[in-house]
Amino acid sequence: MTSYATWTTAGLNLVASAAQSSSADAAISYVGLSAGCGTLSVGLSISVTYTSLSLDAALPVSLAAGQSLVISDGANSQVVICDGVQTAGAFTLTVVSFLATATYTAHTTGAAPLPLATDVALYNESIRVVVLAAGAGSGAGESLISGYADGTQATGFYMMVGYFGGSSATSSIGTGTLVIEDVQVWNHTINADSNMYQADAVI
Repeated sequence: MTSYATWTTAGLNLVASAAQSSSADAAISYVGLSAGCGTLSVGLSISVTYTSLSLDAALPVSLAAGQSLVISDGANSQVVICDGVQTAGAFTLTVVSFLATATYTAHTTGAAPLPLATDVALYNESIRVVVLAAGAGSGAGESLISGYADGTQATGFYMMVGYFGGSSATSSIGTGTLVIEDVQVWNHTINADSNMYQADAVI
């Protein structure tokens, strides 16, 4: 699957500030997970043109007009554009006409906002896990940060991951500075599987 990982502007500012102050805390300490916009209730067929996406559940948070969305089943992915504001509670998303580049199966394909450098929060964050390991990578300026979802998390089709740091980051959803985010698919069943999320960050 194509990687959509990005550093956020706030995350880069946090790191830059820490580099200039011995008392600043820029460590990434928590990993947040999100189901994104949810899963598709109607599949998509390769080489067919679509202007809407149907969801299994109501859209949890509104989307701005022109917002880019990533459609992904974990193996295939592509980006589509919201055609107008998409209001929370809707079961159908109107998008700019697009040609499906793969066959996407209903209920195991999700949609999520494309990560942007300007993001300050993880869209629809629902789970926080603590970072268990962090260390230097093999390259100059490379860091490896790992968070372990042990499988006790609620059953769900998780689409997004965010890495949070700073002195205000806690185990509570929405705290801290969003440093890095990505679209990564985890189709999870409670107590049946687990997942290790690792950010490979280079400054």
